[in-house]
Amino acid sequence: ARARGQAWALRDARRRFGWGELLDWVDSVARHLHQAGVRRGQRVSVWLPSRAESVVVLLACARNGYVCNPSLHQNYTVVEIVQLLERTRSAALVVQSDYGADADSSDIVSAAQALPFMKAVYAVAGQKGADSSPRARALPFPEAAPVPGPSVPADPDPDKIIYLAFTSGTTGVPKGVMHSDNTLLANGRAMVEDWNHDHSTILLSLSPMSHHIGTVALEQMMAAGFELVVNDLPPGMKTIDWIVHTGTTYIMGVPTHAIDVL
Repeated sequence: ARARGQAWALRDARRRFGWGELLDWVDSVARHLHQAGVRRGQRVSVWLPSRAESVVVLLACARNGYVCNPSLHQNYTVVEIVQLLERTRSAALVVQSDYGADADSSDIVSAAQALPFMKAVYAVAGQKGADSSPRARALPFPEAAPVPGPSVPADPDPDKIIYLAFTSGTTGVPKGVMHSDNTLLANGRAMVEDWNHDHSTILLSLSPMSHHIGTVALEQMMAAGFELVVNDLPPGMKTIDWIVHTGTTYIMGVPTHAIDVL
C-alpha cells in the first residue's frame, strides 16, 4: 500500500480497489469491530457470497488478532448457521440478508442477535438493496472511512490463530481447522515462488471465498501483491466473459468450475 497504493488489489462486480484504499477499508472494519467489543482470539463469522467484504473481514481479523470463520456456505440454513455460531461462540457476524438456503423464510439477523455472546451483527446489501428489513436491524457494514476514537494497534504476532475453517461435513459433523498468519502465508509464498507470480498477476478464484481455495488465492495475493478477483459475476455476464473482462491471467478452482466455463 505504501509503495503502490494506486495499483489494483481487489475486485468484485461492484467495485475495484487499489492497495491504499483496501488498507483504509481493512483499518476501518478492524476499528469498528474493536469498538463493538470484539477482542483478540474471539471469533468473527462470515456468511456472504464471494464479494470484496469477505476478503476485508479476514484481513481485519488478521490485523486485530481475531479468528475469522468464513466457512458458512450458501446451502446452509439459518438453524445450521446458528449451530456453527454456537460451536465457535462467535462475537460478531457479517451477513448478506438474502443469502442462504432459507433466506426467504428465516431471519439470521434476529437469530444471531439473540445469542448471548454475540456483540455485533453487520449486514451488506443484497439483491433487495439497503432497504431489506434484516439489514435495517443489523449494523451497516463499515466503509473505508475514518472512525472516531483511538486507533487500534495491529497485532504483529505471526503465530496467532486468525482462521477457523470447517470441513464440508460430508462424512459427519464439520470439523474445524485452524491456521495462523504464518501457516497460511507459508503456503501462499511457496505457490507464488513455484508459479513465478508477481504484482502483474491477476488471479480469479472461481471457488467461493467460503471455501479454502478462496483463502489460498488470498494468501498468494498478499504474498505477491497482485490483484485478486472474486467470482462475483455482474448481472447477465457469463464466467468466460468475466475472465476476459477482468484480464485474468491465473485461475483457481476445481474441475466443476472448468466444466461450467466450457
